[in-house]
Amino acid sequence: MQHRAIHLITAAWMAALASFASGPIHLKTRDLTAASYPAAEALQAPSQGPGHLLVQFAGGPSANDLRELQRRGALVVGSAPDGGITISADRPISLAGLAVEWSGPLLAEDKISPLLSQGGANGGPAAVVIEFHPDVHMRRALQLLRSANVQILRHPDLLPNHVLANATLPALTQIAAFDEVAYIFPASNDLIQGNHVMACSGAEMTAGTVGQYVLVGNGWSGAGAGVVQLEYVFAQMSAKLPVAGAQSEIVRAFQEWAKNANVQFVLGAGATGNQTVSVMFAEGLHGDNYPFEPGSPVLAHTFFPSPTDPEPLAGDMHLNEDQDWHIGTDIDLYTVALHEAGHALGLGHTDDPNTIMYPYYRLGAGLSSGDIAGVQALYGSPDTVTPPVTTPVTPPPSLPAPAALSLAIANPISTSVTTTAASISISGTASGGTGNLQVVWSNSQGGSGPAAGSANWSVASVPLAMGVNTILVVLSDAAGDSASQSIAVTRQAAATPPVTTPPVTTPPAGPPSLTIASPAMTIVSTSASTIAFSGTATAGVTSLTWSNSTGASGNATGTAQWNVPAIPLLVGTNTITVKAYNASGASAWRAVTVVRQ
Repeated sequence: MQHRAIHLITAAWMAALASFASGPIHLKTRDLTAASYPAAEALQAPSQGPGHLLVQFAGGPSANDLRELQRRGALVVGSAPDGGITISADRPISLAGLAVEWSGPLLAEDKISPLLSQGGANGGPAAVVIEFHPDVHMRRALQLLRSANVQILRHPDLLPNHVLANATLPALTQIAAFDEVAYIFPASNDLIQGNHVMACSGAEMTAGTVGQYVLVGNGWSGAGAGVVQLEYVFAQMSAKLPVAGAQSEIVRAFQEWAKNANVQFVLGAGATGNQTVSVMFAEGLHGDNYPFEPGSPVLAHTFFPSPTDPEPLAGDMHLNEDQDWHIGTDIDLYTVALHEAGHALGLGHTDDPNTIMYPYYRLGAGLSSGDIAGVQALYGSPDTVTPPVTTPVTPPPSLPAPAALSLAIANPISTSVTTTAASISISGTASGGTGNLQVVWSNSQGGSGPAAGSANWSVASVPLAMGVNTILVVLSDAAGDSASQSIAVTRQAAATPPVTTPPVTTPPAGPPSLTIASPAMTIVSTSASTIAFSGTATAGVTSLTWSNSTGASGNATGTAQWNVPAIPLLVGTNTITVKAYNASGASAWRAVTVVRQ
């Protein structure tokens, strides 16, 4: 993994920062003020790597302040409302002569999510995401974690400065003391299970990206005093999607937030208006000091409301045109827009994996009670009648109002199904819309395709992986409008029938003997989806079984010379246990730990 480029402040951006009014900087663990750090201090860099310091300027940093910080050798690596910045330096620097109200490092206790400290009292291991400051090279990050004996897990969708790991609370406390570590928060089940997720590096401010350790919550002007009206415009749409369909999905995301808070979205006249969310698909340099670099995993970035970010940039949502955008599958526009719209309303990232504002989310995710509580804390609960959201228009001509679509899953009847089968059939009905209807399906564990039929549609066989499979069915029409339904199908291993041991006249005395010959080691690392086991047992053994800690199980072939050709593996740690039984019922066992990368 490559570390993210450090954000350098240009004169135009520095001038915009001067409008900040200083107040407490709200971390997720405490509020920081001048009383927290009574005297401004010089940054003392550690012996290895850069040192990091949180600095707040009285009234916000001026253009001259930030130019002077850069001249003295500091890099700006993050932002924090109000008027706060996180800086990094590879040598001791002085803050003398700058309008610094206070400065100080993030303490170890500031770097551990309250969700972990509340739930980790038993000292047991927990799956966590460890966020490093963006200027820390990943080689250095992994070196630090290995020195703390942390189990590092792999996931292809991690952000460049994030590491997925298993660690106990005492180990997390040790890790949090490293200067290079910015924050530690709970990992979602999708990350643990290796499911494909979409990642957001954080909302943007003019000085840099807001870190996970910051608690953000500043809404638009007028929040709490009635319905706040925001305008939106489509400055540039994607060439990869139907314009009408893409606009409809983005407005659908706006509507979802408007249904739950005193916010109204209306179509605006121009991208530079105040309280306007300008939506733009862009590549490379696109005018905001945050270019989409070729091959970047970044899906989008969004700016906070004013005055946290200055007009006309405030609230703007920029989507990376270089990504493979879709409606209802893969990189789903609605899901990404729903998350980014939360930033445009003033919400930061949460530590709760059950919310859409968690930095890792997946296709089909919606607003949770935590998301709704967050937006209502800024804008209040909606009135009985939800403020209307106007239909997007691509001038000229005006777009007709989209026809209502209806999609239903008739079989299976339940939205939560458990099975031991390797696949499942799905069928249902669809109606409404404009022109020809198309139904497609996708599985969170992998796989997608079209359904047969439209008004009465069916999918003969959806392949299932072990564990929870979230199957999303999306209906779309010729106008690009869409509707969706989903079901959760849990595939379990088939129960192993009991082994009936025929009676013997003289059962063997004592437990049997069992040997695993292949693999020959007790800890194995592999990238394969299955692994073969074989070995030997004493002549008195009548049967052998195997089981995987992730859920699969079965019988071995043979007794004195036995083998299992293919044991399925999930990403992460799999503990494979083989048991041998003799005629008297005595047993012996051996186990091997297999880590699938």
